Amino acid sequence: MNRIILNERLVPNIFHLVVEAPEIASSARPGQFVMVIPDEKGERIPLNVADWDKSKGTIDLVFMNLGVSTRKLAGFKTGDFLEGVAGPLGRPAEVVDFGQVLLVGGCYGLAGLYPLARELKERGNQILFLAEARSRAYIYWENRIRKVTDEFLTAFRADCFSSDKDLEEIILGLKSWKPQLSRVVVMGCSYLLFTVSEITRKIGLKTRVNLNPLMVDGTGMCGACRVTVHGKTYFACVDGPEFDGHGVDWQEYFSRRKAFLSQEELALVHLVKKLDSQE
Repeated sequence: MNRIILNERLVPNIFHLVVEAPEIASSARPGQFVMVIPDEKGERIPLNVADWDKSKGTIDLVFMNLGVSTRKLAGFKTGDFLEGVAGPLGRPAEVVDFGQVLLVGGCYGLAGLYPLARELKERGNQILFLAEARSRAYIYWENRIRKVTDEFLTAFRADCFSSDKDLEEIILGLKSWKPQLSRVVVMGCSYLLFTVSEITRKIGLKTRVNLNPLMVDGTGMCGACRVTVHGKTYFACVDGPEFDGHGVDWQEYFSRRKAFLSQEELALVHLVKKLDSQE
């Protein structure tokens, strides 16, 4: 079991957990994730490692309060225990001297990209960070991110399906202004990953996306997280979670993301009824 050191709400619907996990903290790398089991009857859910402290033996997890398991996590108090945390899992992000790099984060992706921004900056890269959100009220960790980046930009949309015009203008403008920009890394909701990939495809700008498909065990045994990239099948938990955004079969990806939508809705309804009966 893993003790919770801190549980705080950062912005509406986004929570931050600091958890004791010394073995994970000692070996975590940017881009990796952990599988979290909230309680003895809980499912395993993947969460990006947003930071870690080797000396304290803690890891930081930032997540959206959306389904049954994340609602359970949001309800924990400091001093409570998680049933289990396994990791670090997945392949670490590539950290070399790329020159100029654009990181695009939305939702939990702002925190998930923080370790990558920090290490890329330490390697001498120029880091541009674009935070995508519904409004200024949904931006968090800005001061922390600014310390490890060269520029911090924002793009606001009323919802994830709003016009992509502003986002496209920003990215194309950055490439025109900084022709040496050679790489984009995106983390956030599936639609943001797809949208940025389509924008950068037009100008041939290499783009890596952190896919978030459904996962069950996180070790490549179940096959639930399989994705198709450049016509080949991969398991996101062991081959990713970072892939070439221009090679992802997005139609298949979105279809598989909805595989258990009805079951997830029923589970949430059951949880709400259970909580109401306890009041």
